[in-house]
Amino acid sequence: MTSLRVALVCVIAISLQLTVFVDVRILGVAPEMLALVAILAGYYGGPQRGPAVAFAAGLLWDVYLPTHLGVSSIIFAVAAYAIGSVEAGLFRDSRAQLAAVVVASTMAIVVSYALANEILGERGLIDTRMLKVAVVSGIFNGVLSFAAAPLVKWAMAAPRGASSGAAGFPMARG
Repeated sequence: MTSLRVALVCVIAISLQLTVFVDVRILGVAPEMLALVAILAGYYGGPQRGPAVAFAAGLLWDVYLPTHLGVSSIIFAVAAYAIGSVEAGLFRDSRAQLAAVVVASTMAIVVSYALANEILGERGLIDTRMLKVAVVSGIFNGVLSFAAAPLVKWAMAAPRGASSGAAGFPMARG
């Protein structure tokens, strides 16, 4: 059941990214909806389940990007792992703190994505526009996190009476 909920959240995120946020932009920059899902998956799923969801979200996003397949997947998974690891010891359940984590993490993901693709031979991603995209999309995602967090939290929650299965995802007891 959790896998279906996570899949639903990823489909909603990619649908919003490719329809609504094609036209709705701030300073010419759209939010990074699948990065937002990856960050929140790390926050709510921890270092075990978060990276798996983040990798899947990144792979879904990589299909639509004109750059190397798998770059978003790896960056999203690493970010989710870092957030899940740090969150366990430091954060309290504060909406403002979560928004700050989302802003900083989105900015790190955008910069990491540009750097990784530059290393892989994709030229033109590192320039002053990249910094603008990182800051604006980070703030955009931070604002959107107030609406997205409850949805991702619901998707990542283990159903009652479930035990962990493969990759840390809940599995119904039988």
